[in-house]
Amino acid sequence: MIPLRATRGWLAESATRPDQGTWDYRPLVIGTGPGDEALVLVRGRDREDRVLVHRVGGAAPAVVLEGTVPASFVQPLPGGRVLLVAARGEAGTDNAQVWDSAGHLVASAFVGDAIEDVLTTPAGSIWVGYFDEARDEIGMRQLVRFDGTLCPQWWYPYPSARADLPNVFDVMALNVHEETALCYAYTGFVRVHSDSVTDLGPPGVRGAHAVVVDGARGAFVGGWGVEHDLVTPFALRPGGGVDVGAPVGRLVLPDGRDCARLRLTSRGAELAVVDGDRNRYRVSLDELLDGPRF
Repeated sequence: MIPLRATRGWLAESATRPDQGTWDYRPLVIGTGPGDEALVLVRGRDREDRVLVHRVGGAAPAVVLEGTVPASFVQPLPGGRVLLVAARGEAGTDNAQVWDSAGHLVASAFVGDAIEDVLTTPAGSIWVGYFDEARDEIGMRQLVRFDGTLCPQWWYPYPSARADLPNVFDVMALNVHEETALCYAYTGFVRVHSDSVTDLGPPGVRGAHAVVVDGARGAFVGGWGVEHDLVTPFALRPGGGVDVGAPVGRLVLPDGRDCARLRLTSRGAELAVVDGDRNRYRVSLDELLDGPRF
């Protein structure tokens, strides 16, 4: 068993809670950005489209946003801006917003339906991966990078345009570190740096929920059914391709309890975890592969 590490609570740095009676302080959404910063949304008691954004690990104060989309994802952007994205949407209706540090809406757009994951970069790019129900022109590309104004910068080429690349239908795990994205999908495993795509070959693991990597070394976390907490190491070959090893253990909470229904966020060699009660945990690739075991 591989234990997670508990990390600071979502209100650990806040001495007071503004407008105590106005907010439902059960976290609505938690998003992990570059570094150790986490953004937490709590909903207004009077209006579902009014939220308070609290930052853990960042210097910016909490900010109130009014008129928000029903966010499934929250991410930080440079300059204290906040990105909100709803997982579902229809063309013609915006499901993504960018807000400034004063709580003003600065950008709004439709960024595709059936969104599986959203991660921002230190430079302000926005990576979005889509699951298999996407039917619109954006979501059917499966992996898209937007700029800070929600305009597409790059999208994964259709297989008909690049026969040398695999399809990445149904993105299951996304890892964004600095400006590089690692995408694990039901039908492919690729790395994207700038606009250059490297085919990493068939991953040899089905149903993973997260992928962490440091250089040529990495690990898949999860699988189908009873393998939801399995940790499987891999090594990336210099010229492309992946060698998968035997599972090295199962991920558990610090007290040894089962890790069911976790929200996993992969950034480089670090995995940030939020459970159903909105508790926060972390684990590194070194801990996954070489750390203590129960």
